[in-house]
Amino acid sequence: MNGITLGTTFASANHIFNGDSDDVYGLLARDSDGGHESVNRMQEYYVEGNWWNTQFRYGAQELRTPMMNPHDIRAIPRTFRGFSAINNSFNNLTLQAYYITDSMGWSDSSFISVKEAVQNELRRAGVNADVADEPVIAVGASYNVPLQSMKMKADLWHYRMKDVFDQTYAKVNMSVKAGNSELYFTPSYLDQQSTGDQTAGSLDTYQYGFHLGAKMAGFDATLMYAKTGDDALLAPWGDEKVVIQQVYQCTRANEKVYAARLAYDFTQAGVEGLKAYVFYADYDVPDGQASDFTETDFSVTYSLDKVVKGLSTRVRYAIVDFDNGEDLNDLRLYLYYKFKLGH
Repeated sequence: MNGITLGTTFASANHIFNGDSDDVYGLLARDSDGGHESVNRMQEYYVEGNWWNTQFRYGAQELRTPMMNPHDIRAIPRTFRGFSAINNSFNNLTLQAYYITDSMGWSDSSFISVKEAVQNELRRAGVNADVADEPVIAVGASYNVPLQSMKMKADLWHYRMKDVFDQTYAKVNMSVKAGNSELYFTPSYLDQQSTGDQTAGSLDTYQYGFHLGAKMAGFDATLMYAKTGDDALLAPWGDEKVVIQQVYQCTRANEKVYAARLAYDFTQAGVEGLKAYVFYADYDVPDGQASDFTETDFSVTYSLDKVVKGLSTRVRYAIVDFDNGEDLNDLRLYLYYKFKLGH
């Protein structure tokens, strides 16, 4: 009404048929005894205004930025609370600004301050710190470069939490047609620095890398490389690390990751709705720092639209081999059903 919208979302994750001896794996919350606890929460509640080619939104909301995003790999995506503004006044250019005070992870039942979120992330890394109680301010620009010969999109973002950290993220997506195939290249760079009183501890690191790939005849082959600086990345709110797999991702200090992914859409072979990929990565750190390891992921997705509209299934399996330490296998089964109520 008059450019104003009210929005809300409810989210729920519940444990069914799981044993008390099974570990809590991030799909559910952990109760005081360490067991499974269902999650029921208001995921979003906001007031939105749309004027001057700009969307203004205040309240609880899901964000989609490089270093603060839903990161929806669990039962419930991440969500945030604060103010956002997204402007599309200029051709091919999107400008965004955010003032975020609170966040909820995959299995939280209530919001916590961004201060607490950073402290929790540091604690998981073995660092106890009294972080400054400040909001996160982020600004970003995305530009679709108007070229005839190729597609190119450039993103530049800066995040600041006063007396805690500054981080800058840049990424370029490039693709070009070559006969019946498509070639693409996606380099990115992230810089993180502690600021002010350095209440998050000394943070001076970076991560750069790229995706280089080709699509042809239903195949999508990608090579990846990532290099992280002298400190581990601080990423409490979802992120766009260069290599993200089913179990692990490139985040450790002084780490180099070499990866390859091969995907195939079986529609090209006459099997409509079937897609699969294999994803291998080698994670290397200096001797004596931690264990090197490899991870191999397999994924098969099949759409069952012909049986029930909106129904699909997915099977994921990961094999992780450590040079020093216990190896692990990880199996995940998914059943999706997307539907609409009313017209």
